[in-house]
Amino acid sequence: MQNTTATRRKKSRLTNAIMAVFIIVVLGLVFWNLPRGYSADLSKIGKGKNIVVQVHDHFSVDSGRLMDNLNKLRADYAGVIEFVVADLNVPEGQAFAKAHNAEAATLLFFAPDGAPLGSVQGVQTVDTLKNTLDRVFRLPPRGGSGKP
Repeated sequence: MQNTTATRRKKSRLTNAIMAVFIIVVLGLVFWNLPRGYSADLSKIGKGKNIVVQVHDHFSVDSGRLMDNLNKLRADYAGVIEFVVADLNVPEGQAFAKAHNAEAATLLFFAPDGAPLGSVQGVQTVDTLKNTLDRVFRLPPRGGSGKP
């Protein structure tokens, strides 16, 4: 009887160890796929800066492509527009997306006072993004650093 109990404990420990490793791997993958160089602080909206929020799901190919194209322009708008991510893989990002009726691969534009200025959904070319940012925020056209 003791032998059966010891076997069960070993199986239980092995199962717990496997689950712990699995959880660590999943969390590592999520962390590894988070967008780099973007703030996730949605409280910046309405604090005096032009804000672009990308509703982002790192499991979505379109969302990743949109972020790649946006990355090509971010330096051109440094100091003029702040780029923020609403990550759909965390509760705060999910709540934000739901409140703004937005899904993955959506850009939402906010004025310095927090007023919504519009949105675009889906993958956009670099040139389209540049034109949209200039138009929405009423900026003079800027030189480009990226290609579609």
